[in-house]
Amino acid sequence: MNKAALKRMTRRTEFYMFIVLILLCVLVQIKSGGKLIAFPGIFTRLNVTVLRTMVVDGMFAMCSLVVMISGGFDLSFPAIAALSYSLTCTICLNNGWCQNSPVVGFLLAAAIGWVLGMLNGWIISNFKLNTMIVTLGTQTLFTGISMGLLALKEITSTLPNGFKTFGKLYILEGVDGKIRFTLSAMVIFLILLCAIVSFILNKTMFGRALYAIGGNEVSAERAGYNVRKVKFLLYSSVGALSGFVGMIRVCMESQSIPKAMVGREMTIIPAVILGGASIFGGEGTVFGTVVAVAIISLVSNSMLLLGIDTYWQQFFNGLVILVGVTVSALQAKRQKQ
Repeated sequence: MNKAALKRMTRRTEFYMFIVLILLCVLVQIKSGGKLIAFPGIFTRLNVTVLRTMVVDGMFAMCSLVVMISGGFDLSFPAIAALSYSLTCTICLNNGWCQNSPVVGFLLAAAIGWVLGMLNGWIISNFKLNTMIVTLGTQTLFTGISMGLLALKEITSTLPNGFKTFGKLYILEGVDGKIRFTLSAMVIFLILLCAIVSFILNKTMFGRALYAIGGNEVSAERAGYNVRKVKFLLYSSVGALSGFVGMIRVCMESQSIPKAMVGREMTIIPAVILGGASIFGGEGTVFGTVVAVAIISLVSNSMLLLGIDTYWQQFFNGLVILVGVTVSALQAKRQKQ
């Protein structure tokens, strides 16, 4: 690696985040086990638990990442996911669907999410309103529809068998002492989604449009990008993906709880900011976001292992937001000079 490439790498936020992740892994391993575990033992209960936690949070982080790159904020994706999977599970249960295969449920949840995302896209692209205010409003609207208008109920023991069976697919099983742990096959969806989002952002015109719009919307429009169309498609797609991810969570947890996603955005957005996405738009990478999600998941799961009160996680998330906002502001100021 030449000096120029090394200099570019060390200027990127994700480079330092990756170092922090490695140091945290070493620290937690020393504190919990008293010794470092070599490669044959890399799949410990803590590591597998972190990977499991990263599945849903990591996929939601991809939703938030593409929106932040475009210069927006989406606070409604957890509410979209909750309404999509709650309504889907209710429909499937009432009609006897998905007893053998969950495919219909996933397609239905994605379709519902697409429609809900279209509302965000239509308002934002046509009226050019602040994305945070719009999605805060639709978040409240979707939650009200789920909990109030439709009064959707929790579904646990009566959840269609297709969802339960799909969620119990594992690619790894192990034993830590007397405790059995498993790595869900759902992690494959996280890997595939990260690969797809990375390809879209780096190899397609749509990805270039997102970076251009996030960098300077007026300049992007003058350069020939159809800003309204891109934003409408973006928020519609994020809605569909949110519905799909919501069903992933239902399968993994074997339950559908309408209020389970409340406040989830306050874990996801700090991770995306920590991973190098700028609050002003135009910056962000899949690698940085995945590393940041891994850090937050590791810290969250390690608190129980190390006997630290979980309320400190809120302190950690708040600190991440403040640090991320400060770094983004300093970077933007430096670029203008």
